[in-house]
Amino acid sequence: MKVKVDREYPVSVDQLYEIMTSKAFFEQRFEWGRVTGYRFEGFEQTPSGLLLRIFQPVRIRSDKIPGFAKRFLPEQADLLTEFLWTPLADGSGYEAQYRFQLGSVPVSVAGTMQLSREGDEHSLQCTEVEVSSSVPIVGKKLVSLLADKVDDALAGDYRQTLRYVEECVHRER
Repeated sequence: MKVKVDREYPVSVDQLYEIMTSKAFFEQRFEWGRVTGYRFEGFEQTPSGLLLRIFQPVRIRSDKIPGFAKRFLPEQADLLTEFLWTPLADGSGYEAQYRFQLGSVPVSVAGTMQLSREGDEHSLQCTEVEVSSSVPIVGKKLVSLLADKVDDALAGDYRQTLRYVEECVHRER
C-alpha cells in the first residue's frame, strides 16, 4: 500500500528542516502526547547524512485487533522511528529516507520525505509512504489494517508539526 501527501508550512524550508531535525521538536511532541520512556539513539551526522533514530515504547491494545493478527502483535514493543536526512542536490531543500518498525512485527513502513521552498516564508513537505509485509497471505491483511492508521498518523503528524511551528517558532519572533 502506498500513500502520498503534501503539506504546507508557514516557515522557510531551512527553518522547517531545523525543526524536524531537533531533539526539542521531538521532546515537545512526546510531552504533548504524554509519551514517556522514549530514547534517542542517533542524532548524528554520518557519511550518508544526518541520522535521527528514536525508540518509544508502545502498548498494543489487543481488544482492537482482529483474531488473525493477534499472533503477530506483542502486547508491548518499541517503535523505531528513523530518518536519514540529506540536502537536495539543487540546494532547494532536504530529503529524508525514513522507516518505522514496531518491534518484530512483520510489517514495515518506509518512504521519503522532501522539504522544499514555497517562497521565502513557506515550505512544502511531500511525504511518500509504503507499507509492506514479509508474511505471505496474512501480511496483506496486516497491511490493510494499517492503511487507515498511516493516513491518521500523517494527518496527526501535520497537526503536531504545525502546532510546534505556531507555538514554539512563531512565538519566538
